[in-house]
Amino acid sequence: MMKWFVRIGSVAIALLVILAGVAYTQIFGFTQSKEVTKSTYLIYNSGGLSRIGANLVAIDAGDSWVVFDTHLGPLAKSAFKKIKSIKDAPVRYAFNSHWHPDHSGGNAAFTDEAEIVAHENVRQILARSHEGFGLTKPGAYRRYEAVPAEGLPELLVSEGKSFTVGGLSIEAVHYPAAHTDGDLVVYVPTLKIVAIGDLVWPQGFPFIDVHSGGRAKGVADALRDMLARTDDSYLYVMGHGEPYSADQLRKYLGMIEETVGHVESRISAGKSLKEIQAEGLPDKWSAWETKLNPQEEWIRMIFETRNRG
Repeated sequence: MMKWFVRIGSVAIALLVILAGVAYTQIFGFTQSKEVTKSTYLIYNSGGLSRIGANLVAIDAGDSWVVFDTHLGPLAKSAFKKIKSIKDAPVRYAFNSHWHPDHSGGNAAFTDEAEIVAHENVRQILARSHEGFGLTKPGAYRRYEAVPAEGLPELLVSEGKSFTVGGLSIEAVHYPAAHTDGDLVVYVPTLKIVAIGDLVWPQGFPFIDVHSGGRAKGVADALRDMLARTDDSYLYVMGHGEPYSADQLRKYLGMIEETVGHVESRISAGKSLKEIQAEGLPDKWSAWETKLNPQEEWIRMIFETRNRG
């Protein structure tokens, strides 16, 4: 009788392990890689329900890797292994485009090899307990504990900094008051790529982290500067979704400029936030709505950040 209980127990445990694996796959998917242009890869989790977290951008610098964003904490080790499966070379630098957990949460998985690079405002936020508003859906709220020392950025950027890795010249540029107040963008002229984090939300209105110093006009300013620094041969690799061409980026910038202009014209006409939200945006912009950022939220973000410096 005891042997039967042991066998049944073993089968039950095995079944639970299988079910847990299925559940994990449905939630987190599989860590995948995609070469989007020469020597540049997206590392992301997909499968099951949807993509989870942000793109990790891995750049093959010859004798080493450069990484832009480090994924969510629970998925970072798998992302690190995926990079090494493409090419077994050390990770020299890991940049954080901003502080949000899907972009900086995996820092600790890279610190044995890489220097973590971020704007100084990112370290200040991560080093203390901090709050996230609207990061997963409108109205969402979560409080985060201070990040342990091993997960904090070590090499800090204020306005900008140049790097040379394996013959590649890399320029990290800070754009103040855009998606957040700590945004970094990385330019790699030799490869004709720009890693831009969440300054573009693919096929949707931008998400502005108002509580972290973001500003709607600041996103437009950043995109305008990016286009001025580059040409039509560049690819703009975003924190979510597939990369944009220069034409797509210009279209996105045009949408921001026109919708910001529309909301500001209604403000000048004496309309309140609630009145502008009730009116909505012209129909031509309805296709840009997403669950994360419906048009009433985009109107609010423009309204609340219009007077920021």
